[in-house]
Amino acid sequence: MNHLDLTQFIEPGLYLVPSEGEAIVLTRKVIDESARALLNDPQKLTPSMRAAADYQPCDICPERDTSEICHAILPTLPFLDEIDRYMSYDRVTAVYREPDTEILMIRETSMQEALQYVTILSLMYYCEVGRQYYSFFHSVNPLMPQIDIATAVFHNMYHDCEGDLQRLAKTLKTMQEELLQTTWCQVKRLRLISQGDAFLNAFVSAQTTTELMLMEVAARLRGMQGPLRRPGDDR
Repeated sequence: MNHLDLTQFIEPGLYLVPSEGEAIVLTRKVIDESARALLNDPQKLTPSMRAAADYQPCDICPERDTSEICHAILPTLPFLDEIDRYMSYDRVTAVYREPDTEILMIRETSMQEALQYVTILSLMYYCEVGRQYYSFFHSVNPLMPQIDIATAVFHNMYHDCEGDLQRLAKTLKTMQEELLQTTWCQVKRLRLISQGDAFLNAFVSAQTTTELMLMEVAARLRGMQGPLRRPGDDR
């Protein structure tokens, strides 16, 4: 693992530290500023790019007829040149600072897994369709293993659905169908402009996480009795 100067990780968000070169800063502040600059720069986001079919909002997007470009692609576009220098399997030290805390999570992982933070923001915050599910990812740390993310999202959905497993299963089915479509749209867009595979595989991993959530719901429906219990509830 790289020797890290922890004083450089002040803003909440994700920092990727490769074995060589400078850290890639993927905080919400930097992502938002870079996305706004991109939208306002016709040299970077050319009229022909904006007009391309694969850049248009998805069929299920509520702003399909009014938006110039899919908003879900914005968190990735400003960082493609930096990320494309790496393959999805390249190792990187990922540092994540949660909002409103001094705690840092530091993990040596693959570039693909580290980019889960960007895919979650893309699909659940910038995407108009996915935004309705954003609250389900409360307290999800993007450096968690996929199964832990699936479990955390399930807990959030369970409480949002007030323990109604049938309602939860229906919500997750709709969520899975919509995320499958919006994720596939991102993959098609990235294939047009990305020279690497890190972002592409990160979005494919997002599909896998959704599948894991569906499997967990099915298991709960088959065997769960009574209210959901979290680890430590008996203390």
